[in-house]
Amino acid sequence: MTESRVVIPDEVAERLALTAAEQGTSAEDIAAQVLTSHSPPTTAKPLPSWIGAIRSGRKDLSERHDEIIKSELGNAS
Repeated sequence: MTESRVVIPDEVAERLALTAAEQGTSAEDIAAQVLTSHSPPTTAKPLPSWIGAIRSGRKDLSERHDEIIKSELGNAS
């Protein structure tokens, strides 16, 4: 578990303490619950199995992608 310091307005701290007292828990637990419910999940979806399955034969694709796309598709923009 990681400990973090957060500065909040006095009014918020008072509401946090009141809520914690009403629920019979600590202000830290209430704050952790709020942060958890508002944080996106950290697990990334796995990439599809076909990613990286095809070789273009070009070794410079990642460096020159814009130029290559324009030459292959023309200047469509």
